[in-house]
Amino acid sequence: MSITLRRSVLSWLLAATGAATQAGGVHSGSMGSAAPTPHPHMGMGMGTGMAVGSMQPFPNAQYAIATRPGQIGMIVAPVMLNGQGPFRFMLDTGATRTVLAASTLAKLNLKPDESARVSVVGVSGTTVVATVHIDTVDSGAMHFRDLTAPVLEGAFMKGLDGILGMDGLNGMMLSANFAQDRVVIRNAPRQAFSSYALMGRFVSQRLLMVEGTINGVRTQAIIDTGAAHTLGNAALLATLPHGGAPPAKLKGQMIDVTDASQPGTAQRVAEMRMGNQSIRNLTVTFGDYQVFRTWGLEAQPALLLGMDVLGTLADFTVDYRHAQLQVLAWPGPNS
Repeated sequence: MSITLRRSVLSWLLAATGAATQAGGVHSGSMGSAAPTPHPHMGMGMGTGMAVGSMQPFPNAQYAIATRPGQIGMIVAPVMLNGQGPFRFMLDTGATRTVLAASTLAKLNLKPDESARVSVVGVSGTTVVATVHIDTVDSGAMHFRDLTAPVLEGAFMKGLDGILGMDGLNGMMLSANFAQDRVVIRNAPRQAFSSYALMGRFVSQRLLMVEGTINGVRTQAIIDTGAAHTLGNAALLATLPHGGAPPAKLKGQMIDVTDASQPGTAQRVAEMRMGNQSIRNLTVTFGDYQVFRTWGLEAQPALLLGMDVLGTLADFTVDYRHAQLQVLAWPGPNS
């Protein structure tokens, strides 16, 4: 019997031009006045966690890869599989399951089990894939035993050995510091963050959703580090003024993890507020994406916040014990 992998990863926009390729700029609000240095909660040097990466120059980042003009960022972690590795996995807060690239199986002398197939639900489509059994999966303080993982292949897996989903992060804390090129997975403290962290809730198992505002309209935002671009639903698009002109059509297609494609409509958003942080001039790609129906969010303004925006932060942390998000923008000129 197949099971459904409800996930929204890798909503890459191919051949998109104009506003759709530009990342939203993140500017400091009242909580962004601190310099972009590691926070105490990141657990650097603590025995329960593992700091991934080193103090590398910004352009050569390998782990917390920032979004810059012409480049969408990514969060990467080294992962040990059956005691071998490390393998290069993308950290995807929009994935409910950890998956392996088909090319990784040969390195482990494993074969996919075609008799144990699962359904993978992407942003727009669904596909059925084989699975593979892994005895151990280790990254930082996260440890799997006897993991059955879907096996994926395609252009979106280029340069990656797999995708690290949120199925192993119950009670954990994930921190990505783009200023220091560091990613940390550690056990979350018993106490929640201080009052300036954003309280959220989990949808579809471990997908964190927080509330923000777009042009003053309350909007639900799914934090998805596996999405290249930020996607919005029709209910959100209906709240935005078009200035007398229709929104620009993308020339390219949105391709999801299932290889399904869907055209999008690009619209500039003047400002999004998340707590005390202001995200200005971001571009949202709107469409009738299946994933919003999967989450039950088709009737209210909602978006999937991708790496075009998240990668412009100095750092952010997701607490999977307390369903909290903490973000820190780079200091602005008025900080």
